[in-house]
Amino acid sequence: MRASQVPRGQMTRTDVRNRPWSVRGGAPRLAHTPAADGPAAPKRDLMNEQIQTHEELFTSGAYVREFQPEGPANPFAADYARKRKAVIDAVAGVDQRILDVGGGMGRMSIPLSARHFVTLTDLSPQMLDLARPHASGRLTMRVADARALPFDDGGFDYVLCIDVLPHVPDPATVLSEAGRVLRPGGTLIIDSTSSLPLWTLAYPRYLGRRPHRWLQIWRSGGVLPEWRARVRHRRRRQFVDYLAAAGFKITTLRGFGPRPFPKWHLAVAVKQWQ
Repeated sequence: MRASQVPRGQMTRTDVRNRPWSVRGGAPRLAHTPAADGPAAPKRDLMNEQIQTHEELFTSGAYVREFQPEGPANPFAADYARKRKAVIDAVAGVDQRILDVGGGMGRMSIPLSARHFVTLTDLSPQMLDLARPHASGRLTMRVADARALPFDDGGFDYVLCIDVLPHVPDPATVLSEAGRVLRPGGTLIIDSTSSLPLWTLAYPRYLGRRPHRWLQIWRSGGVLPEWRARVRHRRRRQFVDYLAAAGFKITTLRGFGPRPFPKWHLAVAVKQWQ
């Protein structure tokens, strides 16, 4: 599958391209494009290159061009915004040590760095470049894989892992790494996309206009047909069981999306095992 063929339900292009965040009216927004350091690299037509692996979707730069979680063309924009606010509000106190795993352009890291010490990581260097103008003594960036984090044991008070699990075949590995880098009693804030597909009915733009595609999407747990080999949605019970098996105690579990059948489940969980 070529990146140019990825449907807009999950990778959403808008007229406004991803650009680094600035603060306007108290809320972070995408602003100017940073100048390159040194000579410009030769331009590549990434959107027309073959994406060989799921990881390449992120490391190639294709995803950074397309992903607009709160853009007007994204059918989930309002729920993305509500979920983002809930994550930020769940981090208590000041001067906490926070690791944002797969945090991309810094949608949560940048506002949190106003009162905490945040390490923003992502598999995509291009995503991190969007947040780089906001780097400071309170916000640092590092390319990292959620399955093998390059940090010492027990070094963080909070770990954020938002919009990551659907892209990971084995959540146990990611949860093990999150638990390793958290101090005992530290907090993990993590979400999972529901495989109960009734939530798709609330997003007609996601389903599209072709009934045969509706059936394909419902049969695959809400995953678009083009993404079935790349993305995994899970039941709420599975999500809860993964957290318990990794040594986390859930303190809150909240749904986002249609009230009876949420698209996302967001958990705030405390590390129990030392």
